[in-house]
Amino acid sequence: MSDNPLGESIPNPSKYDPGILYPIPRWSARSLLDIEKKLRMYGFDHWRSYELSWLNSKGKPIVAMAEIFFDVDSGNIVESKSLKLYLNSLNHERFADSKVVAEVIANDLSAASESQVRIAIHGLESRTQRAESRRYGKLIDSLDVEISSQTPDESLLKNDSDLVFDETLLTDLFRSNCPVTGAPDWASVLIRYTGMKINEAQLLHYLCSFRHHQGYHEECAERIFRDILQRCEPEELTLTMNYLRRGGIEINVYRSSKPLSVSELEPRLIRQ
Repeated sequence: MSDNPLGESIPNPSKYDPGILYPIPRWSARSLLDIEKKLRMYGFDHWRSYELSWLNSKGKPIVAMAEIFFDVDSGNIVESKSLKLYLNSLNHERFADSKVVAEVIANDLSAASESQVRIAIHGLESRTQRAESRRYGKLIDSLDVEISSQTPDESLLKNDSDLVFDETLLTDLFRSNCPVTGAPDWASVLIRYTGMKINEAQLLHYLCSFRHHQGYHEECAERIFRDILQRCEPEELTLTMNYLRRGGIEINVYRSSKPLSVSELEPRLIRQ
């Protein structure tokens, strides 16, 4: 597929077609942020697809949820609408069991992303399908902040004089916009760090300044990670952005100054 499918009207596929997957090079956004030259990031992108379905060997529909893990160092991200269409192309295909389905998806996404992709498929009765609303950290959304910046501005980020260890700050106010359609993308943000205390009001102002910004989920997360790391200079920093579901797909972006395990997933929230 030569053109980005996100802004196009494309019929639902009637048969399996891995060619639907639309890769987007990570380097293009990172080069603009000058990330690859100046800082080392660890982490992964955690996707959940809630509209996965195929046929068993007898033609009976099976419905499940797929968890997809992309490595932070993959050559490409996969455009979300193309992934939705690709998964829909499995709807009328017969597979012996969920393990075969997982292998097919993992192989196709690994080829598209140019890295090893991990897939886990869960039935509807699985505990992983149950939303959890309990989070640990300080929610900063009640701060009385006047928002004056309409574009992301890293100069808004400032430190206070205190030293903190393993502080976690949370906000549910983040919004950016799809760079193709202009539709809003909503996210809950978690920032865990050690070092000089980050001024919470300025941090909230900075995050809210993305409200008119157009960028893919991963690009927004990496911009925020870079800006906090360079402006506030924490000893350690982990950023998690849990985006709301769109088209049956939920994207969660994890970036950290230290290696992260996929076992360190943040809980799903009721709004996801």
